[in-house]
Amino acid sequence: MNAHTLDQAWLTSWRNDINRALTSLLTTFEATYGYPPGENRIAPAGDRPSARESNSHPDPPATLTVFYRTIHEVLLPDIGNGYFVHPLDHVLNELTKQGPVCLPESTQGVVFGSDGGGILYAISQGGTIYRSRVASRDFDFAPLTPDLTDFLDQLRHATIRFIANGQPGWL
Repeated sequence: MNAHTLDQAWLTSWRNDINRALTSLLTTFEATYGYPPGENRIAPAGDRPSARESNSHPDPPATLTVFYRTIHEVLLPDIGNGYFVHPLDHVLNELTKQGPVCLPESTQGVVFGSDGGGILYAISQGGTIYRSRVASRDFDFAPLTPDLTDFLDQLRHATIRFIANGQPGWL
């Protein structure tokens, strides 16, 4: 189990760690890879209306509500195949239009992120993070991490590893 508590202080530190690491990558990205980087950043929630919407919507798990009070979205298109945590308005819109996804053991989940290849990340009401095995929300999700804090920690490590040696790992 993760020893960290998912709260505003931890999320702010997490965001700042990744944004600092991205600075060194982005200054040399075009020279290294031969094309300009996309927009790579962890955007703070600020006063965006979607950060307040989560209080009125019953479906997102509590940890997503905590996350979106501090973070608006994660854009890491140039880290490996790309990693994204979608903005809350996108998550809620998809949840309203398509409903929850079916996870193992008859559990339902909310899709909150993806990678650049269409793999989806979903969270159960209990907080477990699942990863789709294929680029589909229809089936075949497998447990990935016990909670959002562990998922975000792994995303931080994947980002730093990619910046250090070009190897993004598996997430």
